[in-house]
Amino acid sequence: MKRILPALVLGLAALAAPAQPALAGDARAMPRPPAVIFDTDMDFDDAATLAYLSQEHRAGRIDLRAITVTEAGAGLPGRAIRHARCLAQRLGLRGVAVADSPATGPDSFPADLRQLFDRVLTAATPGCAGDETPSRTRAPELIRRLVRAEPSIQIIATGPLTNVAAALPYSAARLTTMGGAVAVGGNLCCGTPPEFDGSQEFNYWLDPVAARAALTRSRGSVRMVSLDAANQVPITAAFLDRLAADHGAAAADTVLEIVTHPEVRPLIDAGLLYWWDPLAAMSAVHPGHVTFTAGRVDVVTDGPSAGRTVLSPSGRLLQYGTAAGTAAFERRFLDTLNGRT
Repeated sequence: MKRILPALVLGLAALAAPAQPALAGDARAMPRPPAVIFDTDMDFDDAATLAYLSQEHRAGRIDLRAITVTEAGAGLPGRAIRHARCLAQRLGLRGVAVADSPATGPDSFPADLRQLFDRVLTAATPGCAGDETPSRTRAPELIRRLVRAEPSIQIIATGPLTNVAAALPYSAARLTTMGGAVAVGGNLCCGTPPEFDGSQEFNYWLDPVAARAALTRSRGSVRMVSLDAANQVPITAAFLDRLAADHGAAAADTVLEIVTHPEVRPLIDAGLLYWWDPLAAMSAVHPGHVTFTAGRVDVVTDGPSAGRTVLSPSGRLLQYGTAAGTAAFERRFLDTLNGRT
């Protein structure tokens, strides 16, 4: 009995003792970062967004599973996936799948701007020969596969929603999309056809039917970072000065090279360029940088207002951006690009 009692007391004490915190190296104690698909048309600010997401991935705050490229937007056929592959290489995104799709919408991005941004991204990936071969698995199919495997995955879409709509009705993923304009005017410019009334944001104008399908038929939650919020994050000379003085990582270097390119800087000085896409991505990773409100949003699919987003009883109840915290966005963007937490 004397031998049994001490053992019994020790056993009861162990049961009553508070659980010890898991060791930092115990993988079982670490929460899994949210899985993300980045759907992009490889514009200049899409490239900046990929640089930002690469650092969030490196820090373990997201698990970037794929970069899906649409040719319905600013990227040129073949060149868009080349840029995505070269940027992924420069940013250290080994093992992240890259896929594209040739599908396009009824409208085309201005040819002069497509050529300009192609030159900018070529200059930002020096030494990369680049593979322009179409992906074996096309982007919508890759999205479907990843969503089936992990229904909680999030899609961050910063171009036309052509790939996302083509992945329906399988996509139950959460969607954060940069696009639309609810209480503000659109941003069509630079040689877009004069028959459109200018109420549209570029991404949704390029493929209005896809935009409507992705917003209204998706089975997952939808957040739309519209121009109402994105117009509050212009690219400023003051921020470029801060970035020029503080770029200690490949991601920061890449963004600096893009925004100081001799063909981009005049557009910034003219007040024409914004951090549209990085803001959308940041709002998905760090809630709080964009103020959202709920509303039933629909997309006009034809006529002079094709691509316009409107509040309508026929629309899908979703969250759309109404404001952005400019200073907070800039601080986090700069810190994240440089690998600071």
